[in-house]
Amino acid sequence: MSAEDSPTAGSPVPAPRYGAFISYSHHDKVVARRLQRQLETYRIPRRLIGRATPHGPVPARLPPLFRDRDELNAGADLKASVQDALAASRWLIVVCSPDAARSPWVNREIIEFKRLHGEGRVLALIARGEPFASNTPGREASECFPPALRFALTPDGRAEGEPLEPIAADQRAEGDGPRRAALKLLAGMIGVGFDDLVQRDTQRRLRWLAAITAASAVGVVVFALLAVLAVRARNEAQHQRAQAEGLIEFMLGDLRKKLEPVGRLEVLDSVGEKALAYYGAQEADRLDPTALGHRSRAMHLIGEIRDLRGNPAEAQAAFEQAAATTRRLADQFPHDGQRIFDHAQSMFWVGYAAWKRADGKTAEANFRSYLELSERLAKLDPSNVDWQAEQAFAFVNLGAVQLGTERPAEAIASLEAAGAVLKRLLPQRAELGFELAQNHGFLSSAHEQLGQYELALKDTQQQLALFRAMPGGAKNKVAQRGVVSALNTISRHQLDMGDLAAAQASGRESLAIAERLVEEDPTNLFWRGDACFARLRMVEVDIALGRAADAAAGLAATAECAKPLDGVSPASPRYSVDLKGRSLVYSAMLASLADRPALVSQLAAYLALSSSVVAKDTLGRVNLSVAMANAAETLGSLQADDDPAAARQAWARSTDLLQPFAGLNDGSVLTTLARVRLRLGDRESAQQLADRIQLTSYRHPAYLDLVNQLRAARGGNSAKGKKTP
Repeated sequence: MSAEDSPTAGSPVPAPRYGAFISYSHHDKVVARRLQRQLETYRIPRRLIGRATPHGPVPARLPPLFRDRDELNAGADLKASVQDALAASRWLIVVCSPDAARSPWVNREIIEFKRLHGEGRVLALIARGEPFASNTPGREASECFPPALRFALTPDGRAEGEPLEPIAADQRAEGDGPRRAALKLLAGMIGVGFDDLVQRDTQRRLRWLAAITAASAVGVVVFALLAVLAVRARNEAQHQRAQAEGLIEFMLGDLRKKLEPVGRLEVLDSVGEKALAYYGAQEADRLDPTALGHRSRAMHLIGEIRDLRGNPAEAQAAFEQAAATTRRLADQFPHDGQRIFDHAQSMFWVGYAAWKRADGKTAEANFRSYLELSERLAKLDPSNVDWQAEQAFAFVNLGAVQLGTERPAEAIASLEAAGAVLKRLLPQRAELGFELAQNHGFLSSAHEQLGQYELALKDTQQQLALFRAMPGGAKNKVAQRGVVSALNTISRHQLDMGDLAAAQASGRESLAIAERLVEEDPTNLFWRGDACFARLRMVEVDIALGRAADAAAGLAATAECAKPLDGVSPASPRYSVDLKGRSLVYSAMLASLADRPALVSQLAAYLALSSSVVAKDTLGRVNLSVAMANAAETLGSLQADDDPAAARQAWARSTDLLQPFAGLNDGSVLTTLARVRLRLGDRESAQQLADRIQLTSYRHPAYLDLVNQLRAARGGNSAKGKKTP
């Protein structure tokens, strides 16, 4: 039994006698009376009657609705007749207005109904006012939702629980209008699609029109009347289509925002399939600009869902299809802000898809177009917060590409420009905290490439604080995934600066959250990948601490974790190159002599495959190249005794992989490069690189090993410090 069907334990709840209880303020009695008449007299289409739905078979008519009630005095309990009617009603319909929001009796009726029937059977009809206006200072008086609609009940029956976002029918002129609002409520009550009822209404009007047409011979007056009715029918059909497309936008937009944080990707995929089927039946050449705008936005959202499901090719196709439409509309209406906005979104998504494929050149070209369009929007309407935010998003994306193509100074300039806009807009848009957190993450990576590890750590700590402050807490899976990533990065920075104890604590916390996410949805490849990287971070820390047994156990768990990722690339080469390469290097550190031949084969195969994946324009190729260079160095070390020539060839390859990044002050690059040059006999060059590292705060155990090796090569004593195995 679902939560919405299970009443609160206690006295038995009678079988539903009423189809719904209409709760309203006496100021809205005209609206309530009209709604009752509309719902009770509506004839449900014959083809729907008897259809099985989650609410039972579709009836021929709704049961009676309860509306009339006595007003209660201040401080009194709900009268017995009203309480009985609430208990005997299958649904509660709340007529929402500023008067209803201030009415204690409407609020108490909602609480009593929820207590009896749960949260899931409350419907809202917006008559006047604005939903959630109470969240905006100065607009509290316009709030139309009573508190019990905006918050779930606590265990003791108070409307002070988790914030809710009720899905409401809107009878206002700028919303659905009275007729369609009633149809939306009815569709929800009988468990059928809104479009089923809309089609029935349209068919009924068309049948009426056909009957009038049959009598057209009576004269010119009738013909004139038919012409008027035909225009109205056409307008009505266009309005119905707009309503259907609006519903699709809701499913792909608002509904997605509710489902994505809890990880319900399979539901999102089903929604995307239905939207594709709808638009697949449309002929783009016959759609007006408004309908084309709806279609392009839906294709953006469908592409996002495909991306979340790990289908990059299908996502790319959806984004490019949307871009072709928005480009045409933007060219046709060059001064229309909405058209510019829609095309800016297309440029972002096409660039994003290229970024996910690690195609930095294509990503940057599209992101620069996105930035140019966003700047046009910002100038067009400086008061539009959404358009101002687009400029920040464009700077973030451009900075991410600059970072991924080893231009950290340029990246910092772009990212700081983004941060300035986001911080300015944050008081007006709390949800921009997520984008600001992402921006701090990119800034952290840029400072890391410049060898500024204290700044990198500070940025990541700010990122973590922003993720932890996101609404929803542990239930917000987007925020939790951000926390996992931030803690993992903090652990890396702490290890890089030689603070092994802190690195261990941060890594453990990251892994614990990642494992919990995977338990909740083992099919989510992004969460599983995060867990694999968190495990691998703990392996690195355990090796640095000399805990070989723990490291071996963690490595085995990482291999098991990564099995479902074989052949799947939800985040481009990050899994196939970085995760695999580091796993092989750590395996070699812990391997016995008997394991070495197998590892030589595995490392050689890995390097052959990875070389074809990482190209000049591959984003994030610094980290990928470090992983490959460490693998090549490890391969040479395993070959050194039996095949010195092959070992030198592997070490030379490691040098070639890192040489393009030798100008960076990234300690992981310089340490590996120095170590390999020392193996090749170039002690002077290795010492110069070590001297550069010394000027930074990079004190990873691998660097201490390098210092010891250089001193040994000079005939000096080893430096004190933890050596890696």
